[in-house]
Amino acid sequence: MLSSRIFIWQHFTRLTPSEVLDVIPLFHPVWADADPKDITFADQHAAHGNFRAWAQLTAHTRTALARTGRPRVDQELLRWAFSRLA
Repeated sequence: MLSSRIFIWQHFTRLTPSEVLDVIPLFHPVWADADPKDITFADQHAAHGNFRAWAQLTAHTRTALARTGRPRVDQELLRWAFSRLA
């Protein structure tokens, strides 16, 4: 059924580690002031260059920042967010 609603199938490739460091800080303010090492950590352990995974991770990261009152992302906070990913 779904294929009848698709006009053109699009193939997306994963972001390279370099692209992640260029794109993700622009994607959401949560990542704008994040340490590049933390962005790399998140990509290696959870997002794997997948933009949908980055969107999910961003949502959980925002929740974690709000609950903890922390001003920035760090690896402890990211580990909590990783545990919430499906």
